[in-house]
Order: sequence, then structure tokens, then C-alpha cells
Amino acid sequence: MTPCSEGEVNGVKTMVLRDTGSATCVVKTAQVKPEQMTGSYELCMLIDGVIKRYPTALVELKTPYYTGTVKALFMENPAQDIIIGSLW
Repeated sequence: MTPCSEGEVNGVKTMVLRDTGSATCVVKTAQVKPEQMTGSYELCMLIDGVIKRYPTALVELKTPYYTGTVKALFMENPAQDIIIGSLW
């Protein structure tokens, strides 16, 4: 993981964490608009090895690591409002 940087989700400024050990993107639920929710879910293995099912959304990101629309898992209390994994 790298130190936190400033970024935006849906035009709202917030902090972003780059996690090179992750294969997905996570956004805090409070930052997701209802119309962005896809209605689908994906499994995610957390750092403690627990596998959980999370809903997905298509959100607009503007960060030093990625800018554009991304399918993200959304969680109530992630470590940071935006977590960017290895998306490419």
C-alpha cells in the first residue's frame, strides 16, 4: 500500500489509498449514488482471509492512480473512502 492521496468520487473530494495487493476497487457506501448501484454482487477476500460478498456500483473516479468510470465494490467502513487496486 502507498500513503493516502487526494482524489474524487462522483465529484466529491476525499482521500484515496492505492493498494497494489488488491485486484479490485472499493468505495465507501456513503459516496455511492443509488442510480450507480448495479444490483450485482462480487466476492472479496479481506486481509484476514475472510471472504465476503459486496454489492457493486459504477462510479466516477478522479485520482492520481486512475481516472474514469470503474466498477467498484461498496462497503460501509473501508480503511479509506476510495481504495484503488490493480485495475489494469
